Amino acid sequence: MKTRETSPEQQFLKRLEHSEKRRYRLVKGLGIVTALAIVAQALGLAQLCAQLVLEGRLPLDAALLAGGAFILKALAQALREQLTAHASRNIRFALRQQLVELLATLGPNRLRIDQDAGLSTRVYEQVDALDDYFSRYLPQVFLVSLIPLTILLAVAPVSWVAFAIFMLTAPLVILFMILVGHKAAQANRKQFAVLSLLSNQFLDLNQGLAELKRLGQTGAARERLAMTAQDYQKTTMSVLRLAFLSTATLELFASVAIAMVALYLGLGLLEQLPWQVGVAPVSLFAAFFLLLLAPEFYLPLRQLGNDYHAKQKAEAAATDLLEILATQSSASMPKSADSNCDSTEAGLIDFRGVAWQQQGRQRIASFHASLAKGDRVWLRGTSGVGKSSLMTILLGFEADYSGSVLIEGLGLESLNLTTWRRRLAWLPQTPEWVSGTIRQNLELGIGARSDDELRQVLIRAHCWDVVGSLKMGWDTPLSEAGTGLSGGQMQRLSIARALLSEADIWLLDEPCSGLDEETADQVLNTLDDVSYGKTVLIISHDSHPVVWANKHWLMSEDGVHVKAQTPVSYV
Repeated sequence: MKTRETSPEQQFLKRLEHSEKRRYRLVKGLGIVTALAIVAQALGLAQLCAQLVLEGRLPLDAALLAGGAFILKALAQALREQLTAHASRNIRFALRQQLVELLATLGPNRLRIDQDAGLSTRVYEQVDALDDYFSRYLPQVFLVSLIPLTILLAVAPVSWVAFAIFMLTAPLVILFMILVGHKAAQANRKQFAVLSLLSNQFLDLNQGLAELKRLGQTGAARERLAMTAQDYQKTTMSVLRLAFLSTATLELFASVAIAMVALYLGLGLLEQLPWQVGVAPVSLFAAFFLLLLAPEFYLPLRQLGNDYHAKQKAEAAATDLLEILATQSSASMPKSADSNCDSTEAGLIDFRGVAWQQQGRQRIASFHASLAKGDRVWLRGTSGVGKSSLMTILLGFEADYSGSVLIEGLGLESLNLTTWRRRLAWLPQTPEWVSGTIRQNLELGIGARSDDELRQVLIRAHCWDVVGSLKMGWDTPLSEAGTGLSGGQMQRLSIARALLSEADIWLLDEPCSGLDEETADQVLNTLDDVSYGKTVLIISHDSHPVVWANKHWLMSEDGVHVKAQTPVSYV
């Protein structure tokens, strides 16, 4: 027998559900209790109403049965909601943690998936989009088969006509739910795509606002952002329109079906059925029993229809989340080369025939070079020859290269990356900060430091005058873009953070990029002072020569040419 293949999104959601299988088993058990309580409640209420009408007395046993079943059903439903809410929260927490850890492992390679704003939307907005699926839709799928089946078994011995009405109308409700839900899935995917685009545009506008003002392009940027916001508004309204359409359709079919049952029972009690005139097909007790069960039969189907868009929304979110999870860090890939190469004269860092090709394009040409402890190397070359790619390899974000990178004689890929990165101080072209105080940014990933330690590193980095002149000192709030500080001041704070980390290997990728000549000279002079005794690899263009370096590497399309250089004090 051929089974229907499930989509990757459905398999992904199934794996997430499996992590909370114990809670969902309890939820199913409570669903069985709910189904039995519904039938028992209808039975007690029907007996109560029939005897009140026919005999004018209140049967205590029927009242207790109806009341007890009602309380049991309410307790079971409340407990089900608590369990599903906890399961959904645990699933989303674990998934978000997994995504954040993976993005941290990917490092700069995460930008191959999407920009940071778009990724943050996926990690927060789209993970939260799974909540309704796990807390409402998933448990409802079990009830939608259990409760109607239980009611059908209870109805069949009482009235075959009511049984036939239920059997014929239930598939129509499900059919229209699926048809409308398919359109909702497409609308949800479009909505997530537009939301990601809107997030990226907003972040770009926020980071480049000062430059846009200088160029007089704020109006054009505002119009572009407004157009994307309007697109998001339209896609959101489209999703809501389909959700309301689905709800209205299900309510219509359920109401018509219940009316058919009520009409049959009413005419039957009046003995006016066309095919059975003068005869009542069911008793008053049976009529009450069937009439009470009719709404309960369609209620799970209606609730599933209301929640069905949660399934489509979850599958649309899973598509984007799977893209992140499928992007494995190449730093974790096994290399074919021997990671533990023997070396009688191994330096601190040795490059042995290192070359990197990606998608048929040469990123780094094969080269051999070595850094001894305490070397300060100036790496220069034209754009596109692989300088920044070499830094990416050293940071441990890429391992899909040929040759070997040895750290004190051991292959880089065989080292513990966390331990290795603790030895590194990384200064990119544009320093990255988080929203917080200057102190929090300096201690980020390093740990709390005393006031004296902070003051000493700020003095050594030549930025104590700047921080000390601020009204709140190092408790001054700092935005992600470093608002209020110049490029040179931001670089000096980066140098202070590197000093605070006590790393013995410094990697600097064009730290003077975007700085004027005077400021660049001051930054390089500061680096000369504070990096003495460290192992330094610094990328810098000819416009900002690193004259204090003791080695000079020239990278080209043919590889790296190593030149000796007599270091001089930078003035």
